[in-house]
Amino acid sequence: MHSVFLSYRKSDTGLEASRLAQCLQPVFGRRIVFRDVDSIVPGSDWQAVLKGEVARAKVVLVLIGPAWVSELASRLERRDVDYHRVEMAIALAQGIPVIPILLRDAAPPPTSSLPDDLAPLIEHQAITMRDESWSEDVDRLVDAIGRPYRWDLLALRAVIALVAAPIALWWLVPQFAPDQDANYTLLRWVLVFLWSLYALVELTMGYRRYRQRQRSSVAANHTDRT
Repeated sequence: MHSVFLSYRKSDTGLEASRLAQCLQPVFGRRIVFRDVDSIVPGSDWQAVLKGEVARAKVVLVLIGPAWVSELASRLERRDVDYHRVEMAIALAQGIPVIPILLRDAAPPPTSSLPDDLAPLIEHQAITMRDESWSEDVDRLVDAIGRPYRWDLLALRAVIALVAAPIALWWLVPQFAPDQDANYTLLRWVLVFLWSLYALVELTMGYRRYRQRQRSSVAANHTDRT
């Protein structure tokens, strides 16, 4: 199952990662938003889980705080395994959509600070998220990712239509066509017409949703970095 993968450093953006996950989970679902401390089952091979999840992610959100560049440089000097770097490198190498998220007035990392496997990160348009506009920024991020289609609401509407239409027809037809009481042909044809109309409305709404996601993606690609 494709996920919205949060890649971050606990020492730099741990609190923001928790806050962002709590905002995204109601939109995409708790099982879709992947954050290591919430999503890895105790006893699992966490390194394998991280690599597997990022490899099949729908999008990887790279959280960048004020200490991001200095922490990366420190890890490069120590030459120890940097799993945040591994997550980003896998996503960039496999062409998975990556959205850098700038937090607490952080700036995009300069190209000179990035190792070769992270160099493509600078080419991905960043989104700035601020505490004073957090809700609006979350909405903008969700639009950039692509809001999921609410299949649960579609099912609810279909059930309501399935129940309401026959009941309404059973009552209305005798009122306007008394001679059709025993003729169910008219009821069937009217029901087919109403269901066809309902299907057309749903298709129109789905197409408008698709176009809206396309426009959101284009707008996200032109968002200012500041």
